Amino acid sequence: MEVEKRIVVNGGMRLPIGYRFHPTEQELILHYLLPKAFASPLPSSIIPVFDLFFSHPLTFPGDQKEKQRYFFCKKREVSSNEHRIKISSGDGYWKPIGKERPIIACGKTFGIRRTLAFYETNKSSSNCNKTKWSMTEYCLAGFASAKVFGEWAVYNVYERKGSKGRKQSKSREGDAEELTCVHHFMVGSDHETGPPPPSPPTSPDE
Repeated sequence: MEVEKRIVVNGGMRLPIGYRFHPTEQELILHYLLPKAFASPLPSSIIPVFDLFFSHPLTFPGDQKEKQRYFFCKKREVSSNEHRIKISSGDGYWKPIGKERPIIACGKTFGIRRTLAFYETNKSSSNCNKTKWSMTEYCLAGFASAKVFGEWAVYNVYERKGSKGRKQSKSREGDAEELTCVHHFMVGSDHETGPPPPSPPTSPDE
């Protein structure tokens, strides 16, 4: 059997041809963001760390042909007077759109999702133009947000193709088996240092 070679590009792992990283919202928070916040080992190095609030989305690392890209980044708060997050390069700003929505599994809220749209600086005027670039921010909430290191969030960056082009990774409320570790992960415990390992696979007869 030929050994699969993993190629690391820009801090993230490039998948073999034909493979796509397409996690559900629960999987993204429980198996990636939660371990990241606790400085615990991740399932893989496929999500790179990158400051999304430094430059224009066109400069973000990774394959621009990918419809959706994921990044770890420290969360930024929206300015109270302007309701936006300016990027360091001065090329524009990110603005939250819509309402924040909870990510729920097993009857518990352990994440918050919000969408941000990118507005590009118009060099010929003082106004900014709304672009097709958007990103969905996922951060910890509820019992999962206690005793974590830093303000880590995970972002899904994508480019809208039209007025109905917003693409979200839909929640699968029925994935109870894969999320049973939520019940066993008690952040409030003084003896807990991170999330538990994934649940063992079930037999075909179950």
